[in-house]
Amino acid sequence: MLPDDIKPPVSLRGFEKGSRLIVQDKTSRNVFVIRSGVVKCFISEDNGKEYILEFLGEGEVLGEIEAIRRIPCMCTVEALTAGEVFAVDKAVFMRLLEENRELNSAVMELMATRLINTAARASRQQLYTLSHSLVQLVEILDAGQIVFTKQDLSNYLGISPRSLNRLLSQLKMTI
Repeated sequence: MLPDDIKPPVSLRGFEKGSRLIVQDKTSRNVFVIRSGVVKCFISEDNGKEYILEFLGEGEVLGEIEAIRRIPCMCTVEALTAGEVFAVDKAVFMRLLEENRELNSAVMELMATRLINTAARASRQQLYTLSHSLVQLVEILDAGQIVFTKQDLSNYLGISPRSLNRLLSQLKMTI
């Protein structure tokens, strides 16, 4: 049994919708593995605008890049639903990466998959119209029965809510 002032190296933590697991430019003491729930990862710009990098769910890892690079958090991670995460102390996570080949391979595969997804998203945004991207995004959200605000959708697409509303009107879509 650990003394009250010492936290275990891995703990299960619940989170509520709207809570922030990681805050941009702050240092986190943990790497998180999502057990349940959906979160959004976004960057806040100096002009007050947010850009959503990705939506993540069960099995995804948060804060691993910052732990590996030993840097403050690059983005904010906010819960879109209630859920649970496994919080792993960063020092323990780094030691496990060094000692456990399977974990190391899994984290490298995760990072490679995210890089591929980011590159594919960037190319789609360059090659296709916004209306095409919006239709695809809405289909994905509907298939997963996930509800996002118009603000989240506009932040993900990198446009203003007003532009999103205009686009939805042109496409005769409702959200």
